[in-house]
Amino acid sequence: MDAKPYHETFTVPVDAEAGPLRRLLAVLEEMMETAGRHAEKLGVGVGSLRAKGLTWVLARLHVRFGSVPAAGAELRVATWPAGRHRLFAVREFQLHDAADCEVLKATSAWALMKLETRRPMRLDPHLPVFARHPGRMVEDGFAPLPAPSPQAGRASYRAEVGDIDLNDHVNNTVYLDWALCAVPEPLRRSPPLALEAAFLSEARLGDEVACLTASASGEGGTVLLQSLLDAASGRELTRLRWLWPSPDCMIRDS
Repeated sequence: MDAKPYHETFTVPVDAEAGPLRRLLAVLEEMMETAGRHAEKLGVGVGSLRAKGLTWVLARLHVRFGSVPAAGAELRVATWPAGRHRLFAVREFQLHDAADCEVLKATSAWALMKLETRRPMRLDPHLPVFARHPGRMVEDGFAPLPAPSPQAGRASYRAEVGDIDLNDHVNNTVYLDWALCAVPEPLRRSPPLALEAAFLSEARLGDEVACLTASASGEGGTVLLQSLLDAASGRELTRLRWLWPSPDCMIRDS
């Protein structure tokens, strides 16, 4: 089976209180929804898999940001399967605005999870092998991400009803939202240049989640390392690495 790019357009939500980071988060959420609709068209969406007792879970995400879209802007998203990496199905994304400026490009890795055991499954025979597919937008072998230092700052959150998705766990964009809320104020004045995330375990309704955050200079900007943990057990849920512009290069975007 060949895999061709799937295209959709959507409008960035208009919210007077939403700054650039909130807009980027909304774009990432819509990007994931588009991937789900494409998977359904390919016959491997969540609806089809749940009949087999399976579902998709996002394991890795690597985004490189190009620009921040304005509220109400119309964006074009293209997404496609890009082969396999170990137990993961790889999917790519590219988003442009109406002026054909690249908003972001991304790669992602998805695992099949058995709903009964909450454990990963092999892709065969549930996922077709795509003989030909477009190339990758971001080359990433999905190596483990570094953890923040023990001296990292700490913030706490609790999983509420609106945070839970169809898989009965916290939606991946909620982890990103919590992580962004813990970003130090000087960095929040400008959007990030890149994001890498590893989704490692599940948080469920009512769980308390701690977010550890530490920053250091490097890679031509500020590297921010974060780890989200189950507060009761210390089990790591998500690990993130952001790249932000150096403070002296930041421009406030409202």
